[in-house]
Amino acid sequence: MRRNRIEAMSAAAALTLFLGGATQARAGDPLPQPPNDAGAAAREPADGSALAGGGGKDDWRIDFNTWIWLPGIYGDAGVRGRVSDVDASFSDILDASDSLGAFSARLEFGKGAWGGFVDGWFTKIGADDQSGKAGLADVDVTFKETILSFGVMYRVGEWQPGGSAAENRRNTTLDLYAGGRYTSIDIELDPANLPSESGDQSWIDPIVGAQLVLPFAERWHFRAIGDVGGFGVGSDFTWSATGVFGYDFHLFTLPATVYAGYRGVGWDYSDGSGSDEFTWDIVQHGPIIGFSLKF
Repeated sequence: MRRNRIEAMSAAAALTLFLGGATQARAGDPLPQPPNDAGAAAREPADGSALAGGGGKDDWRIDFNTWIWLPGIYGDAGVRGRVSDVDASFSDILDASDSLGAFSARLEFGKGAWGGFVDGWFTKIGADDQSGKAGLADVDVTFKETILSFGVMYRVGEWQPGGSAAENRRNTTLDLYAGGRYTSIDIELDPANLPSESGDQSWIDPIVGAQLVLPFAERWHFRAIGDVGGFGVGSDFTWSATGVFGYDFHLFTLPATVYAGYRGVGWDYSDGSGSDEFTWDIVQHGPIIGFSLKF
């Protein structure tokens, strides 16, 4: 009888401990988590290189660039019906000009998929002893240029790099853009045996283009910008192309990049006729170096 009472008391104590533990679990323990969504896991790439299909981050992005461009100039330039054949390398221009090249700046800004840019440069360059048409020879040519490109950008895609060095690499991005290019040219022709002539012209060309930023190593990327335009609105045709290699680092707390590469720009423009004709059928191309800060 005593043995039965002891067994009954032991059973009651065990039941009390069990119920108390179960109550505590219900009051304080976290609820069990559901299993992972296998479909969602399948949708995420294993290497982390997901495509952010044009959305990008919601924060504002600002990228300010400064450039020094060292172009040569080739083609035909004319004012008041006089046209000179221009064929001058950067070293020829350096000998004939006070300017070391074109000083340029570019500002890009955006939020999400949409953004914009303003890109301009100014230079005053000269080329001595150029040949001229219609009997002109030994023509000294001086140009003043003010160029301002602008437009709206749309981010088609943004790819996050994968791998162990991903934190030191920027994203791969592809932007399309449309806008305009304002061109203001002041030409002076100084033939050896004739009076000099000068004139100026300004016009705006519509342009469409794209920009690609492609990381290829830790802290290194390639950046390409190109567009075409004119379409008879201003110039018959205009184009520009810039390809640069960039090294990424931090200046204090700001992301920064130094660039080196090549730029080319061309126009096929003429206006007027006879003694009033203005001609700017020119290609400029040469090395470019730059620096950018991101905010």
